[in-house]
Amino acid sequence: MTWDPVHDSRSVFVACMRAMCAPGTPIELPSRPRITPVAELDGAAAVLLALLDRGLALGVAGGEAAHGITATVAGTCGAAQGDIEDSDWVLVHGPAADAISRARRGSRLTPENGATLVIAATGAPVPVALTGPGIAGTTTAHVALDTVAVHALAAANAAPPCGVDVLMVDGECLIALPRSASLKAAA
Repeated sequence: MTWDPVHDSRSVFVACMRAMCAPGTPIELPSRPRITPVAELDGAAAVLLALLDRGLALGVAGGEAAHGITATVAGTCGAAQGDIEDSDWVLVHGPAADAISRARRGSRLTPENGATLVIAATGAPVPVALTGPGIAGTTTAHVALDTVAVHALAAANAAPPCGVDVLMVDGECLIALPRSASLKAAA
């Protein structure tokens, strides 16, 4: 692994915060740990290495490669591995609708208990309409979610302040879809 836990983590952390402040806007991913040749999983690993910590649980939805990344990242960060329903963070590689539907959403008194999903994007980008904080009016973003996942995310975030946050990574950049943003399939 060619990952500097101080400098690389800081640069990826800043990119994640920039993405959360500008929902739907692609932000360049400045560093990757190079622990897998699968670009989107390596990008997702960078996000998790920058943001995950002890005391948190990491779940996984995906195949053998995603499970391997989860074990490596959790071991490096000291995080526990858990089921999707019980995890603070979830790595998703492949179809995302089921993981989105199963992830924790928090409650009205503790919305911060909603999960953050890091989706290693593999699909073709589709347009979605976004509104909410950090967005001037309505904007169209192109995200690598299928229609079922878009509907699952809209449903998961339909009762603010509860919901899930999404950081979508394709290996080159990341896009944030925070729970505060409303989305729907674009016409």
